[in-house]
Amino acid sequence: MKKYLIIAIAFIALLGGVSYLFQQNRKLQAENERKSGNIETLMDTVKHYKVAVKHGDSLLMVNAASVSALNLTIDEFKKYRVDDAKLIKELGIKNKYLESIAKVSTETKDTIPKEAWKPSKELPDCLEYSDKWATVTACFKDSTVMYATRDSLALAVHRIPKKRFLWWTWGTKGYKVEIVNFNPRSEVKYSELIQVKK
Repeated sequence: MKKYLIIAIAFIALLGGVSYLFQQNRKLQAENERKSGNIETLMDTVKHYKVAVKHGDSLLMVNAASVSALNLTIDEFKKYRVDDAKLIKELGIKNKYLESIAKVSTETKDTIPKEAWKPSKELPDCLEYSDKWATVTACFKDSTVMYATRDSLALAVHRIPKKRFLWWTWGTKGYKVEIVNFNPRSEVKYSELIQVKK
């Protein structure tokens, strides 16, 4: 009887050990996938494209960009993103509540044709140009240029499913952010999304 009890205990211990090894293997595979995804994201560039957006009764073609998310642990975030970690601390956000950080940089370029300039009503000896996205005033008497540009961005963060079968999806491979820039003269030059893993 003792012999069977010892065999049963050894068998249960063996099953427990095998189960533990499988769990550790799954954790290591998930960590490997996370790091591989981060390498792909770092090697990738911002993808630019145009999207049609309905504005009133008309459709506007606006600039858009897409970028994959980095997936960092809190320790990796503190180590590799020191400036971002300082900013989060200055904002008074605790690390345990931090979900993600997004950065976007845009560049606006345009040429104003000479027929678009009009005499300024408020400033004599000055010309001005104004539309929905920019206001520029050039004064020749004192050689000054005053300008104001406006921009509007929309960000949509979405999950990339890990597995797909017919119309079912499950698991998460990563996240992407789609950025729509409504100013037709602007372009997204840099974008970054960091998901913070707890």
